[in-house]
Amino acid sequence: MEQLPRVDPLEDPYLALRTALTVALCILLAEPMGISQPMMPVAIGMSMLSNQRGGLNVRTFAGPLALPVIAIVFSWIAAVTVGEPMLFLAINILLAAGGLALMLFRGSRAGMLLTVFPAMMSMSALYSEYALAAIRDSMVIGGVLVGAGAVLTNILFPPTTRRIHVETPRPLKSDTPIAELAIRIVVYLATLLVTFSTGNMSMLIVPIMLVFICSEPDRGGRIEQIVDRGGGTIVGSGVAIVALAIYYLVPQFAVLLLVLTAITYFLIEGMTWGRNRPQFYQYVCSVALVMVLSSVTGTNSAFEVVFQRIVLTMGIMLAGIALLSLLEAIFVAPKPRRTASAAV
Repeated sequence: MEQLPRVDPLEDPYLALRTALTVALCILLAEPMGISQPMMPVAIGMSMLSNQRGGLNVRTFAGPLALPVIAIVFSWIAAVTVGEPMLFLAINILLAAGGLALMLFRGSRAGMLLTVFPAMMSMSALYSEYALAAIRDSMVIGGVLVGAGAVLTNILFPPTTRRIHVETPRPLKSDTPIAELAIRIVVYLATLLVTFSTGNMSMLIVPIMLVFICSEPDRGGRIEQIVDRGGGTIVGSGVAIVALAIYYLVPQFAVLLLVLTAITYFLIEGMTWGRNRPQFYQYVCSVALVMVLSSVTGTNSAFEVVFQRIVLTMGIMLAGIALLSLLEAIFVAPKPRRTASAAV
């Protein structure tokens, strides 16, 4: 997939402001709109808006508008198949294989839809019918809010360029593409099944992280993903701890709203001026928002949320990466290195 480019301040000085205002809108209207899982539309909306590059086109608004449809379709599939274990597993395997193949060989973001959202709905269906309905409704209503926020903020604070950003995906080029894909499918599905067995919705972030690592076509990109997502988890947890400390000192909704809006603004602004890759700041922001909202609106305590995200998430992710490397060392032939004489 494409490495998210740094934001050009001359082309789009308002990206952080648009993203922060949309996050604030989702948080502000979550309870009045009956969103029981506000972390879902907040995190997805933040990701969609901060991905915007260049001038406005149809794709700018396609993601939020498609979110309700995706939520309804995959929640229906999960609800229909959850009572048939073999069919349930077969569909998850087929969707995961198709999604990873699209991401790996085409660099397509559509592949992410076939892996992340079915896994999310399947985990919810295994947990309870209520959890599935809650996540489905949160994503449907959240998609509407994110779409409205994207339209409103782009009208008020549009990019200053009309240049349409053209993605430059990096598909896999390999002599053994089937083996490469099969290894990634095995690692992702093993992680997904371990997550299913825990019955803990908070652990769903682990296979989602592995999706991006497994879809990288080379080890260099994989290492970058580990640094961005692993390091982002630790830094985002620290940001969340500070935000929760402020909120527990002054437990007012206005304080929570202002703190999360400020976190979003300054971290997304880092995608323009920060030294690290833009994905790092985006992931730190996602972790911080999800951890704070999970602690405030969920049943888990702040300690449980932080412990699960740092220790369990990092542990399972590192185990998955180790398994991926081991299988590649066994079944994928190393690429021949060019010697000095061959280069001449």
